[in-house]
Amino acid sequence: MKILRSLCLFAALPLTLAPAHDLPKLERSFWLNASLAVPKLGYWGTNFPPPASPTTAEITNAARTLIQQANPNRLYLIHHHELPFAKTARIFRDWRTACPATVEIIPALVLRLYDKPAEPVFSAPELDALITFFKTEVHPTKIAVYDVLPKRDQGQALATLAKNYPQGLLRIGLQPDEPLEAPYVGAVEDTWSGFCHGLTNEDWQEHGFGRETLRKWVSLRNEQAQRIAYDLIVVAWDYANTKRGEYPGYDDAHKNLPLPAERNRLAAREILALAKPGTFAGFSADLLIIELNSETAVHDGEESFYTTLKAGKPYDGFYANPWRELCDIFQALSAGRTP
Repeated sequence: MKILRSLCLFAALPLTLAPAHDLPKLERSFWLNASLAVPKLGYWGTNFPPPASPTTAEITNAARTLIQQANPNRLYLIHHHELPFAKTARIFRDWRTACPATVEIIPALVLRLYDKPAEPVFSAPELDALITFFKTEVHPTKIAVYDVLPKRDQGQALATLAKNYPQGLLRIGLQPDEPLEAPYVGAVEDTWSGFCHGLTNEDWQEHGFGRETLRKWVSLRNEQAQRIAYDLIVVAWDYANTKRGEYPGYDDAHKNLPLPAERNRLAAREILALAKPGTFAGFSADLLIIELNSETAVHDGEESFYTTLKAGKPYDGFYANPWRELCDIFQALSAGRTP
């Protein structure tokens, strides 16, 4: 799922403190599947069976658990036509009902399949029906396009979304070296390699490792007008066969390890120090990637991340330590404290 960004060895950048941010008002968001199901139908192809619909109780459990643990103020709910319209509408209504008004619910649509033909996910009438529903019952002014592959032509569907959301079209999964241009007004940027590169936190802060890369990315985004939220990380790559935490050459859900302790906190402080308030939206986190890695038999299997959410239980599995650290960061920000 994650696309490795090239780790160029940039010259060391000075860390210049940005003006103070209004911490409680920063974005604290998660992206996850509205159906709480792993993506197959409408994502990798059209011949997969539809997933089981989550019950209203399961959505209520998931929303309550996320809010109690992390206090997010925004949820991007990914939808890729995995269920018919009536079931989809009920699911989004359940999420809206389960979350307090202080939590924004923003639909995040997959517009193109991830298989080789990359056909459109929605027909024009299907997209129109979703837009009408979303505007009326979910969010009147904001919607997102979810795509972790860079620079894909999203087709006519993007123009349709831009027409209906002229000031509120967002991009989820933007890659660090991918330009963000109109019609998007903001994005959540994938930071995987910038957070993972370094076995220890001392390694991560060395010249040529992750901190330097992350600083470069933030500095580049400071030069544009659109607001960017940066992805905090729970699932890292496999460090087992590396000397100092270099990229191992693969992204394998059976081998990926938890992000080292305190890495998210260090990275969040770097971003808060360097990002300009006018171009900095806040922080986000990809919960789908936790599910895809935790559901493997060598990690959590039947007690995967989404499964625990639906049961209303705090996640205590293979990736629990960085997950709790991320939740603590969100809680600190919501209380106006620097992580």
